[in-house]
Amino acid sequence: MSGLLDARGNPISGHVYPVRRRAAGNRDTMSNWFPQRVSAFMEERDRKLIGMRAEELVSSDAHAAGLVDTIVVNTVGVGLNPQSRVDAKRLGLTPEQAEAFQASCERAWKIWCREADAGQRMNFANIQYLNIRSMLVHGEFVSLPLMLKNRPGRTFSLALQDVHPARLTTPSNKTTDKSLRSGVVLGDCREPVGYYIANPLDGLLTTSLDSSQFRYYPAWRGHRPQVLHRFYQREPEQVRGESILAPAMKSFRDLSDYLDYELVANVITSMFPVFIETSDPVGMAAGLADETGEIGQRYHTYEAGQVLYGEPNQKPHLLASNRPGGSFPVFVERILRGLGASVGMPYELFTKDFSKTNYSSARAALLEAWRVFRLYRYWLRDQFCHLIWELVLEEAWLMDMLELPASAPDFYDARHDYCSAEWIGPPRGHVDPVKEMTADIAGMEAGVLTLADVIAERGGNWEANVHQRVREKARLEEAGLTSANDQAAARLTNVMPDQQEEEAPSEGA
Repeated sequence: MSGLLDARGNPISGHVYPVRRRAAGNRDTMSNWFPQRVSAFMEERDRKLIGMRAEELVSSDAHAAGLVDTIVVNTVGVGLNPQSRVDAKRLGLTPEQAEAFQASCERAWKIWCREADAGQRMNFANIQYLNIRSMLVHGEFVSLPLMLKNRPGRTFSLALQDVHPARLTTPSNKTTDKSLRSGVVLGDCREPVGYYIANPLDGLLTTSLDSSQFRYYPAWRGHRPQVLHRFYQREPEQVRGESILAPAMKSFRDLSDYLDYELVANVITSMFPVFIETSDPVGMAAGLADETGEIGQRYHTYEAGQVLYGEPNQKPHLLASNRPGGSFPVFVERILRGLGASVGMPYELFTKDFSKTNYSSARAALLEAWRVFRLYRYWLRDQFCHLIWELVLEEAWLMDMLELPASAPDFYDARHDYCSAEWIGPPRGHVDPVKEMTADIAGMEAGVLTLADVIAERGGNWEANVHQRVREKARLEEAGLTSANDQAAARLTNVMPDQQEEEAPSEGA
């Protein structure tokens, strides 16, 4: 027999329930804390309101706009660029054939990037910037892959049309459809099956639009996506995205109002250095007089250095500004640190203030921020960029733009192998380039890093780097000049003997 026994040797049955936890209590400050789950209708309404507030906040508040731009610029910058990396052995290609195929893929990609936008205003790097910014502000982005045939001046038919996420909503006559949630039709496993995108004739997005003013798009047609609706999922069963500013949106708004009030208060105080007081009740009833002595004049506009005049028995008062107080900088800094932490940004990157940092703390802040940038970069790569890369290579294959021998497998039989690529983003930047370059060299010498790792970290292509170095060396030798590496080695050779002679012990030592 095993288990718990009482004093008489009988097994103890039943269950001992845990003590009540304070987290579930309803006393003191917890007495009014009863969260509620919202209905599908309220969820969509709240999401729309949060999206509009976030859009207005980024358009009007300096800190919110700077935060979003910091993440977008460091995540995308001038765009993520692919480097084709096929498995030559798996595809039965020689190294020369694989290199020729990779070069043809990248050449076709460069052609398409210039004509990526269906509206003919952006290249693919601009579309990446727009989409990641929409994801941060609205919580999601929507792009439609279109096939624009017979368009003059185009090499490829594939183009992307950007769609505002507010268009993705539920028609008014389909609110009772259980499979439809916030404009997204869900399947048995809650996967997106289709999308309702509003297209009203008058352009006004109201809640009264029925399905006749929507266009329905299936999520997929074969292996090709018809709608690219992407958001960073943070909760189970999440169907639509939420702005990155949502958790601290109230603090963003309150801080913006607070700073505005302080600024206006100081501006008004500076406009009125002198105020004239009168003790005559008759004169007060008659109103204020301006500098010309005219009774009844009241000021509706302000000018710097203005003086207010009263009646007889006037007494001047100097208006001194006591705002903001001495704790103002510390208070604002504390709030900004909390706002930055809500989105994973260090205070230094959020405010662009490195005045209180040294090398170690600045590097720690940059490393912490780059974990966030890299997270969004990899997400954008997997959820958007690589899908477009596959669509472009498929069309390039159909147009015979890819160089492959006749013995190679068919594109559709090995589509994933042919579309394998590495994505290189903008460089991270350096706090101390000399120290970090020395660390990279030591890592390569120890075999921990490769040349591809180091060059990719700086946003370059290691093969292009090697080819360029070969060309430069050959050209310098042709001109009778020495390379930078030879010059550095010569300087070291000239310096080291002198140092050795100075440091060498004397013969009598």
